[in-house]
Amino acid sequence: MMSTGSATDMPMVPYGSLGHGPLVWTAVEGGGRGVYNFKEIDIFVKKAPRISGVAQINLTLGLTPSWAVAKQSSCHKMAGGITGCTAPPENIQDWIDFVTELVNHYNGVTAPHVRYYEIWNEANTTPFWTGSVAQLAALGTAAYPILKQDPNSSVLTPSVTWQAATGPTFQSSYLTLAPADAVTFHAYTCRTGTKSSGMCAMPESSSSTNAPLQQMIQAFAAVANGLPLLATEGSWGVNGVTDPDLQQAWIAHYVILAASYAQTTNLAVLSWFEWGKPSVALSGNIEQSNGQPTAAGVSYGVVQNWLAEGMQPCSVSGTIWSCAVGANLIVWDASQTCSNGVCTTNPYPVTNYSQYSDVTGTIYPIQNGTVPLGIKPLLLQP
Repeated sequence: MMSTGSATDMPMVPYGSLGHGPLVWTAVEGGGRGVYNFKEIDIFVKKAPRISGVAQINLTLGLTPSWAVAKQSSCHKMAGGITGCTAPPENIQDWIDFVTELVNHYNGVTAPHVRYYEIWNEANTTPFWTGSVAQLAALGTAAYPILKQDPNSSVLTPSVTWQAATGPTFQSSYLTLAPADAVTFHAYTCRTGTKSSGMCAMPESSSSTNAPLQQMIQAFAAVANGLPLLATEGSWGVNGVTDPDLQQAWIAHYVILAASYAQTTNLAVLSWFEWGKPSVALSGNIEQSNGQPTAAGVSYGVVQNWLAEGMQPCSVSGTIWSCAVGANLIVWDASQTCSNGVCTTNPYPVTNYSQYSDVTGTIYPIQNGTVPLGIKPLLLQP
């Protein structure tokens, strides 16, 4: 899954589904009760990949439009001048009416069917939700049977962030109160922002300021209790990694690690947030100003081609990470680094492999029984 900062700037990297654009309730009905305008969301839906006529896109429904909230202290101006609020609606019928209109619009005739409906965005954080878990579960419970009138739809829990391990706790509480087809979370392993120093650790690192990616996946999978798991956002965050070589390594680790846990944790979707020109993208930008992928964007596509179903979780020995993919082996050395165009490596002895690929897709013969192993993964092949 790949999110984009603008529906007029679609990703130029491989992706199977489109992550959320604007938050749908405010985008569609922000102008007033019963005043529905699907134009902005329709652009995203109609450009999303389709399978059997179903748009492979995640529509994230909340914030609450300001007209539906009596006390405006939880409200703030959003892009386009619409005001969104973090409090629940005063009258749940307003929500029910909106969800009904939504699923009736994306009916395969007026507009394509939609694959994923995510009830709310980052619901364990006060910038997006200041109600209780029970109040949000009431919205989810009301929405579920309406959205499931379309058999093509999958209703997701509200997304959450790690937020000092409150994300799994929130989802556990929500799932005791409301139905869902899958559990969602945002896989930001580092706390970053506009003043970040660009020092986000690699996603598997114990130095991650939120949690390592593998810890997140396992924690949310335990809460999901067999339900599919979707990471509907994730990246190095805002200015989390600024060195281009380390960006190549980071995004490769992120994709490879997630793929290695897909089978054992029922991780069905991993999203990157987001594609977009540097002036538009909110975080994790992998598009150049000329519209082409950055080196990290190229790496994102290359490593996806390395992966295959049935991967088992990666293992680590010392600083060497290994991920078996059929007859191939992905390896990297977490002790190595890159800076200002120079990447350190150590000779890594290999047997039973004749060639290797790097994250640019370049193939090299293996000579003298070693490969130059660094922080950027290599794919060893027989």
